[in-house]
Amino acid sequence: MENTCAICGDVVRSEIAPHWHPTKQLRRAHRDMQTHMQTHSFAEVLRFEIRQDLEQVPEDERPSIVRDVYRSLLGSTNDGVFELGAEDASSVYSVDEVLGDVALYRLWRSHNACGLPGCEQHAQ
Repeated sequence: MENTCAICGDVVRSEIAPHWHPTKQLRRAHRDMQTHMQTHSFAEVLRFEIRQDLEQVPEDERPSIVRDVYRSLLGSTNDGVFELGAEDASSVYSVDEVLGDVALYRLWRSHNACGLPGCEQHAQ
């Protein structure tokens, strides 16, 4: 039996005897797929699951949901205040090093709005 991994597209083969009961065949195929899934990182599996779930979310709600999901991966909310985790709390490069000048930074900022209707966080 052959199945295709939905994350990477690789073929996952299961050695199944033709006389096995269908339930046993499915269990073996599932076990082999689970073994294959362990070759993927947690981030790859999570991105796949998020993409699957986003198809069920109305388009106008997607930006805020994606923001909330990634924020929860990067930090936590304590007493109503969002705090980045230790690894993400400090930058490696300054804004000047990354963007070069203030005009480019303003361009980047204007295109990096959170997507909430009426949001004034990124207003100029």
